[in-house]
Amino acid sequence: MNFWIVLLLAALGMCLFRLHRLNLEVNTQRQRLRELEQKRGKLENVLQRRGRRLDVLFSAVNEAVMRVDRLGRVLAMNAQAKRVFRPSPLLELPQSMLVFYRNPEWHKRFADALKKLPEPSALPDIKVDHWVLASRLAPLGKNQALLLCVDMTEQARLERQRRTFLSNLMHDLKTPLTSLLGYARSIESFGDDTKLRQEAAQVIADEAKHVNGLLDALLTLDRIEFDSKPNIANCNVVSVAQQICDAVQPQLKEKSILLSVKAAQKYISVGMAEEDLHRNLGNILDNAIRHTPEGGEISMLVSEERDRCVVEVCDSGPGIPAEHLGRIGERFYRVDTSRNRALGGHGLGLAIVKESLESCGGEVRFGNRDPHGLRVQLTIPLQQIN
Repeated sequence: MNFWIVLLLAALGMCLFRLHRLNLEVNTQRQRLRELEQKRGKLENVLQRRGRRLDVLFSAVNEAVMRVDRLGRVLAMNAQAKRVFRPSPLLELPQSMLVFYRNPEWHKRFADALKKLPEPSALPDIKVDHWVLASRLAPLGKNQALLLCVDMTEQARLERQRRTFLSNLMHDLKTPLTSLLGYARSIESFGDDTKLRQEAAQVIADEAKHVNGLLDALLTLDRIEFDSKPNIANCNVVSVAQQICDAVQPQLKEKSILLSVKAAQKYISVGMAEEDLHRNLGNILDNAIRHTPEGGEISMLVSEERDRCVVEVCDSGPGIPAEHLGRIGERFYRVDTSRNRALGGHGLGLAIVKESLESCGGEVRFGNRDPHGLRVQLTIPLQQIN
């Protein structure tokens, strides 16, 4: 009987010993788990701090930047990215990139680039509203990346303008050259016809004059664009305006147009060469006369505002459709889609005015009048007196 009691007590003691050991192991694992939780919490805090630091850093960057994970979700975006993609104020991150930009071809390339991380990848351009962004995916640690979007909107606009410029230049050169060649062959074949010979000579002279004017305008634009010398010239705006008005009297009489000129004072000196101002005012007034109907009116007002001279030319013509106003002053741009040279010249006059004024710190603005007509306002810095 004592034997069984001793055996039972021994077994019970062994169970208690094992239970104690098991309890110690459980406590040890719990301690380790708590330590791991603490380390994970610290690591998450570190990552969050680093993420916030990166977000703060990129908030000062002028280009659009988005922090994404391997799943293509946007974790954070800087202020410029918000201006471009315009997310809802109620939207909470992270969100799929599909929420901000929907383009199947771009997202296919984006998914391929995510799979290649940590290798950087160039992506197709992103086109949102009027923005054109050159995008690139750059690795950021093991599980994140930066979507860098460089604003190429202006470069894209200039490239489109360059292509349009070359296309229009080819057109403006090809048309008169075709006429010159055609009439030259006509003279060669029918030189004995006096009437045809006189007509051909007149057309050849007119087309040669147009080409010469076109080349002069291009040379003027080239000089304005690449002339790096400081502008130390000056002239009296009132005097130049009066000279221009006297010079266009025959054109005004031909169309019975009434021109009125008013100046706040007799002498307003601006920081622009007389030759350049004469050309600019001449282009503006020529444009006004060309689009003012017979019996119409044109007014020119010269005034001084603070450190600038303002010349305002208004006509009673049809004005310009609102969709074209923003592009007036671009090289070769014509509102007349038929590109009739008899109506619109070579399309460089207003471009010369715009670029010439901007080169000396001035500007030109175009706006329609009520009920009809065009208002052109030239702003020119006054002469600086040392």
